[in-house]
Amino acid sequence: MQTSEDWAWWKPVGAASLTWGFWKIYDSELRTPSGRFEPANGDPLALVITYSRDIDADDLLEATVEQWEHLGFSQQQIEAWLPNMEGVWPNVKEGDRLIYVLSQDKGQFFYQPKQGKAEPTGTLNNANLANAFSAIWLSPATAYPSLRLALIGGNTE
Repeated sequence: MQTSEDWAWWKPVGAASLTWGFWKIYDSELRTPSGRFEPANGDPLALVITYSRDIDADDLLEATVEQWEHLGFSQQQIEAWLPNMEGVWPNVKEGDRLIYVLSQDKGQFFYQPKQGKAEPTGTLNNANLANAFSAIWLSPATAYPSLRLALIGGNTE
């Protein structure tokens, strides 16, 4: 499993901002050791999200569920995953970062306050869950295809 410092040295693959109407929700960046998005290789990746507004942890969890529903995961599967997700995120403030590192089918969450160090907040040891979380941004079926395209560096796979 990666440490909180490893991902920081990885090369950027791409970056994108999520907006809702006139409001920017967050800036995101995808990083990998090689600087390329090559999902077939199973290379580790880090998704770094810097929030542009305050968001409650419950709202982050609710948005995660909505995205999984969009991706077609069953309600039964989502309900099985939720206990693993609860408590992973704090309430975020403008400028805070959440980092998700996926490596060897395991996921690690980190929280970094605007003026602080990244600290681990949770681990996903279930490969299906770990990959389902990254699929929110990186699956071809994502709700935000232009954001995905920018994150993966314009690669169409």
